[in-house]
Amino acid sequence: MSSFLVGQPSPYLIQHANQPVNWHNWSEEALKKAQADDKPIILSIGYAACHWCQEMSRDCFEDEYIAGLMNRHFVCILVDREEKPELDHLYMEAVRMFDQSAGWPLNAFCLPDGRPFWGGTYFPKEDSGSGIAPWSQVLIRISEHYRRAKHELVENAENVVANLTHSNHPDFSQEISWDNNSLGTALDKFCDLHDDLNGGFTPSPKFTSPMKIDFLLAMRETKHLRNQPEKLHRADHCINKSLKQLTLGGIYDHVSGGFFRYCTDDKWEQPHYEKMLSDNALLLSTFSKAYKLNNDKNYHRVINGTINWLNEQMGNPEKGYSSSTSAESGGIEGAAYEWTETEIEAALGKQDAQLFFKNLPASSRHNQKKLPQLFDSKTISIEQQIQWISFLKKERKTRPKSSVDNKRLIAHNSLVVSAFVQASLALNEISLLQDAIKLEKWISSEFQDDKGNLLSYTYPSNKPNAYANLDDYCFWIIAILDIFSVHPVFGLDDSYHYLKKAIQLTEHLMEKFKDLRMYGYFFTEESYSAPLPCRKKIWYDNATPSGNSMLLKVFSTLHHLTRERKWATQLHESLNGYSLQVKKIPEGISYALSSICEHANGILSIKIPKSLSIPPIKFISKFPIRPIFVRWNHDKEVNIQILNNDGVLVFSTKNPNEALAFLRE
Repeated sequence: MSSFLVGQPSPYLIQHANQPVNWHNWSEEALKKAQADDKPIILSIGYAACHWCQEMSRDCFEDEYIAGLMNRHFVCILVDREEKPELDHLYMEAVRMFDQSAGWPLNAFCLPDGRPFWGGTYFPKEDSGSGIAPWSQVLIRISEHYRRAKHELVENAENVVANLTHSNHPDFSQEISWDNNSLGTALDKFCDLHDDLNGGFTPSPKFTSPMKIDFLLAMRETKHLRNQPEKLHRADHCINKSLKQLTLGGIYDHVSGGFFRYCTDDKWEQPHYEKMLSDNALLLSTFSKAYKLNNDKNYHRVINGTINWLNEQMGNPEKGYSSSTSAESGGIEGAAYEWTETEIEAALGKQDAQLFFKNLPASSRHNQKKLPQLFDSKTISIEQQIQWISFLKKERKTRPKSSVDNKRLIAHNSLVVSAFVQASLALNEISLLQDAIKLEKWISSEFQDDKGNLLSYTYPSNKPNAYANLDDYCFWIIAILDIFSVHPVFGLDDSYHYLKKAIQLTEHLMEKFKDLRMYGYFFTEESYSAPLPCRKKIWYDNATPSGNSMLLKVFSTLHHLTRERKWATQLHESLNGYSLQVKKIPEGISYALSSICEHANGILSIKIPKSLSIPPIKFISKFPIRPIFVRWNHDKEVNIQILNNDGVLVFSTKNPNEALAFLRE
């Protein structure tokens, strides 16, 4: 049993605490032990909801023989990736350099000082014929190599760290100004990548890609696209096809709501069953924006279903939301979600059950079970299928539930704040704005220590000493600005404390994370507690936007709202960081492209009279899909201003319908 994991609040670490592997936490003490013993390090990174993390844990880390090899030849460090995303980012990038698949569990082999020299993801206990070496063989080979030719591994680690450092600023060898024409080129690339048959932007495994769809939605508001009907139609097809497939297939939990992590097939039929708070918050925002565009009833259904799932299973606005639910129930992946025909028959009756069951795609894991989802049929309507699925909810509640990782992450809870704002505007629901305000208030009270330092995560009964990273600051700042943008619809005048707080946090962020010699912001503070092989900047999006891409939106919004030159300067510097990246891999910087596109379009500043003939939230819900900034007007007119580089008042009327007609043009 590892004494280092006992008492840890992380469910992932607790799961490993009683294993025969002598696990250590990531710490300076663990690195010193590796150096004193002259042993390489196994750094294993995962998270509680991950099915393959659990598989490798059961097969390998609970095996006495394998544990003996690990303890004898290595210092073994276990990390919850949500507690230490800085390690996850760094070692994930390193493993990709070895031409290995990169995912979770992530297993990096390092020198005693933490510099990685090789790694991979899942390794089986025995040779399964898949071409992946068994874990025991990997351990023996690497320990032998370290003993006989350590200098080769040192050389490899030096090259890896050099490449990691270089990737912080490979594209800044010359001064290049951002060109907005790159947005059109990126749009073409996104549309070329789109899977027109099944939706999505990649072959299997298929991820939901909300940030790519957000970019297409932002581009719809540009003159560039509006003046090219064929390209506009193409962008709309990509948006609508992808979102439609997400509402029909197995990636969405039609019984209890919420989206799964990803699907293993091209048709979105077979998911891996973990659900992540971050994925669902991003998708909630994307579907809300798209619903404003076309009022698709299936979008409305998944918006409400996702919100219900959040509040029924993940938390609430006054105590925050948990980070994830496990893919497994009782050690079996998907056990809470897949059904036999007999089980469906008990809920629907024999005739309907047979019709429903035979049309469902076969599970790739359990031959006798299927996942309820919607399917195209000439004889069975979508409405009938939805009704059948609704009958399954009662029985679902009797099943063993997937475990919940009750870790509260400031970044992902901030994403929920922004998602609630978007959903409130789409659904014309003032209660969702109220929930957004409650959640942001809870974040403000929960994520600081006694000295006022911002924390990255907490647990309901534990507040670890885990200081915030760049992403944590950025997500929270954007959540605050999202609330500030529409706060007056509550009938309250005093909302500028939100703007003041956002500015203070941004200035604090710049002090902690800005690179004073090159463009960009580091992910961690310079005074990070345990030594890292190098200090990283994250430019490309992963499952969530990168901090540097979010700063484009922060600086743009603050410049538009305050008209202060310093924010324009910061924006210009950050834009230069993307001038060449957009030419290399635009699909990797989707959030940055959306932010740049929104900056080019400008923020809509709307002053509305308190005597408005319709409720303010209903009026605002009809606005286009672009950033807005709502304030009261003491006159009786609706004033519309586009806050771009000119900031010129462009329209004024006493008729709300005329104002809406102008905005749609």
